Amino acid sequence: MSLRAIALRLGLMATGLAAGALTLEVGLRCKVAYDNYRVRQAGYVTPHGPVSAGQMVKFNENPRLVYDLRPNLDVEFMKVNVKTNGEGFRDFEHPLERPATVRHRAVTLGDSYMFGWGVDFDQGYVRVAAQNLPDWEFINLARPGYNAAQEVECFRVYGLKYRPDVVIINYIGNDTQLPFYIQRTPDDLSASFLVDWIFGQLSRDGLAMAPTIFLDKEKKQFKYEDDPARVPAKYKNLVGWAAVERSYKELGQLAQEHHFKVVFLCFPHRDDGALPFAKANGFEICDFTPKLAEVMKERNIADFQNSDLCLPKPDTHPSAKMHKLGGDFLAEFLRRNFP
Repeated sequence: MSLRAIALRLGLMATGLAAGALTLEVGLRCKVAYDNYRVRQAGYVTPHGPVSAGQMVKFNENPRLVYDLRPNLDVEFMKVNVKTNGEGFRDFEHPLERPATVRHRAVTLGDSYMFGWGVDFDQGYVRVAAQNLPDWEFINLARPGYNAAQEVECFRVYGLKYRPDVVIINYIGNDTQLPFYIQRTPDDLSASFLVDWIFGQLSRDGLAMAPTIFLDKEKKQFKYEDDPARVPAKYKNLVGWAAVERSYKELGQLAQEHHFKVVFLCFPHRDDGALPFAKANGFEICDFTPKLAEVMKERNIADFQNSDLCLPKPDTHPSAKMHKLGGDFLAEFLRRNFP
């Protein structure tokens, strides 16, 4: 067989493969369009029994929120009961007007740590603080997977109407990164849906897991993408340190306009990257780091993530013991600074 014939056959094979890949790419994009429709329809159905995190979330058309928790849930998640109120928060229903018996009203902003991932509702550190401060009202707007930009937008959309005099925002090291879930749409040209499907990054549930970057594969340590240049265009303003800086500036401006104080909560430990932005906007700093170091020394704990202060491996979220320590610490800070 001549070289020309071999080249022709190889060319035809390459063309066939390319056509097949293109067909699959178009097909997957059509499937995502259908899945998005199906997920929106499923949003009207409340799940029951044991669920995954993905089954508790639903679309939000606000590009700065991306997703909500479904309202009025009563499910089992991480082997504990999770209930949400009418707005999709793991909290009670709260009246718009502050009750006469409440001296301070606090809105709390955060992610899975503040949500109480893997612990009973009353064991979460926000509820522990509330139990210590009976004349305070805590309105918990934390949602798993939210980053700093989402948390501030969540407050603007859902929290301002409660007219708090204190807002507590908990910074976690992944608050510069893409949120836990993102929406994929058929016109998203930032990546190949075929490649993402092959590597398991294309969810059949419409809300896709954010792309991960492995820091240590053996230890299963990873992070979600935080470079604005490498995320879909609709999420560029949600990620990176610039997004944290903008969000904290916005929260600081809202604090001035609506006359509330902001507490920057470092729990379970301080992240020095976000601290300058908090200080620049006049946030009061509640730093649990020294208390954690003290507790670890008293209990001869060398590795925080391998101790009873965390949930059982491979989960690294705080355990009920850690939440108790954090809630007591937060309550004492608030009692001291907001008499």
